[in-house]
Amino acid sequence: MKTSLRLFFLLFAAAVFAQEKNLAPANIDPTFLSAIRKELACDCGCGMTVQDCLGGMICSESRTYSNEVIDLLEAGKSREQVLQAMVAKYGERILSAPTKEGFNLTAWTFPFIALLIGGVIVWRVVAKWKKQSLVAVPVSGETSKERTDPYGQRFEDEFQRFGN
Repeated sequence: MKTSLRLFFLLFAAAVFAQEKNLAPANIDPTFLSAIRKELACDCGCGMTVQDCLGGMICSESRTYSNEVIDLLEAGKSREQVLQAMVAKYGERILSAPTKEGFNLTAWTFPFIALLIGGVIVWRVVAKWKKQSLVAVPVSGETSKERTDPYGQRFEDEFQRFGN
């Protein structure tokens, strides 16, 4: 029993140290590395950033991207240079958020513009309905002198003849 328990802890420790490359090396700030990993999207289909995928799923793509980021940082690259190198290698799909330039600017601004235009349209339609309802509504209790209803006319005739 003791031997199997020791073997379990030994294998667990080996698994932890086997992923040592995913940890921040001594010369790289872990929060800085984490911030760069959060700007990169994992390509495994999970829909998470590289940092989140490393924390949850630890797929092979997130490990590969993370190791490339570490290699670039160890080579003395800045945050912008690392991101540019990753975009040059994998395309803009590697970024977790689209850049705010070119066609991608439409993706950032279109929802707000559509919401504004939709609000103006709704406001104008409601104002038009309100104007129509004020013009066409007769006041209740008013009686028309001209009766088009045959039963109403008959009622008036009989009322005049028998009652009042």
